[in-house]
Amino acid sequence: MRTNLKETISDLSGKDWFPHVPISLGVALIGLLHLILVTDQAIGLQHHLLTSGSIRQELEGISLFGISQLSLSILLLVMSVGLWFQLRTAWLLSILAVLIGAVKLYLLSDTTIGMWLSGFDLVMFVLLLVSCRSFDRSSLRHGTWVALVAVVILFAYAVLGVYHLGDQFSPNINTIQDAVYVSVVTMSTVGFGDFTPTTPDTRLFMVSIIILSITVFSTAIGATLIPAIIHKIAQLTGGGHSQMIRNNHYIIVGFSTLASNTYRELVSREQPVTVILRREAEGSQFSDTNIDVIIGDGGDLETLRRAGAEKAKAILALMDDDSENAFVILAAKELKVKAKTVAAVNDAKHLNRIRHVHPDMIIAPQVLGGELLTSMLTGERIDIKNLMDRMLGLKTQPAKVAADKVAADKVAADKVAADKAAADKAAADKAAAD
Repeated sequence: MRTNLKETISDLSGKDWFPHVPISLGVALIGLLHLILVTDQAIGLQHHLLTSGSIRQELEGISLFGISQLSLSILLLVMSVGLWFQLRTAWLLSILAVLIGAVKLYLLSDTTIGMWLSGFDLVMFVLLLVSCRSFDRSSLRHGTWVALVAVVILFAYAVLGVYHLGDQFSPNINTIQDAVYVSVVTMSTVGFGDFTPTTPDTRLFMVSIIILSITVFSTAIGATLIPAIIHKIAQLTGGGHSQMIRNNHYIIVGFSTLASNTYRELVSREQPVTVILRREAEGSQFSDTNIDVIIGDGGDLETLRRAGAEKAKAILALMDDDSENAFVILAAKELKVKAKTVAAVNDAKHLNRIRHVHPDMIIAPQVLGGELLTSMLTGERIDIKNLMDRMLGLKTQPAKVAADKVAADKVAADKVAADKAAADKAAADKAAAD
């Protein structure tokens, strides 16, 4: 059921898929192309790791280039999923991955396919930079998972690489346990020195692990822990906003004219309101400087919890993007809150789809405006009840059908009146004759 709802939501708007969906698919394609280059080595690695023997026997025919390509392809495939959901952490790590892929193939690949793939990586690198504003979701939970997956892939790359180059260390590394130990020591930049690389290739490999570890760790921390710390400091210091007790209040999700006007009307009636915004700068549209703001994704469960959704009177999804509004309602339903849920609809063709997520109320002011203007221009009789029902997203007859019904009712009423008048006239004539 939930899968069908998400498929429906993905079709709500013509703009909600661009550019993050094409870029996500492009990154996934690059990941598959990187994997194709070393398919034979990937299959051999799986076979050898399941077969006992010495390190030379197990990794025979498998190159360090193949191990790095395999790790990079898996990272790109995983990050493409994060890009699909517009996660900022996935965007940062994807930029790092495609840049590494482009440089590595340009320097090490001696095939035409490798050169073309290097160029493809550079094109995707530019596209990711250009579309940076589309990847602005910074959910702590999702960001942490993405960062954790990246660290695990980097760790696997380090262990397999150290294991592969084991005979180029002093003393030699002949067990997975030693390879894990050296990888952890290197990634943490501790460097005890009990295993020393003895060849230029091995030294370069260890340097790559150190650089990648610092980059991945700093990216992960920058995308997850630092925003959480900044938000906590803002809460403790006030952050320029009031620290309202979030209980029996209204939650407005979104940056739109409707959201701003609704906030102003609720505040004028002395109602407590919390606003969820994607970015701090969006708060400038609200005239009240003491607005209670939560920065985050309104469709994220943790963000709704921070806004006090469990104790709220109502949750109003008032963004300009209908699909985002539907995701907010889904998240509220998943939390099983008692608050009423309200979803704004900006396009009439999305009304039926929004109903599939079962909000308690749907408001469609754009639909009302279009219906009213069309009726006035065409000279049709304005059915106030029908207009209000359409504005509130209730199931109504189309405007033409409603107008035809009104006309038919009028004809029927005129006929009844005419029949009554004829009957009265006949009765009067009979009385006069008598």
